[in-house]
Amino acid sequence: MGYNIRNQSNVKDIKAFVSKYTKDGNDNWFLVPSSFSDSSTSHWDRNGWELVAFKDQATGTQRGWYIDCTGQTVDITFYGFNQDLGLVRR
Repeated sequence: MGYNIRNQSNVKDIKAFVSKYTKDGNDNWFLVPSSFSDSSTSHWDRNGWELVAFKDQATGTQRGWYIDCTGQTVDITFYGFNQDLGLVRR
């Protein structure tokens, strides 16, 4: 359960933050990989509603969404700050 997060935007070195309301974990900012292939860098272990936010290190631009992962894994694809996220629930 939780979130798999990847960056498919043209923003380089994007970072992500996932809150820890539902399960203890690290809520620091981390670099987002371009694929889900390495779970040590793409997966956040949570179970419920959490804030998932993205930040461009170069400009400071940030945007976030509250997303529910209760009882499932949500694959999140970041396409850019002016676009919606790609979500696949499984």
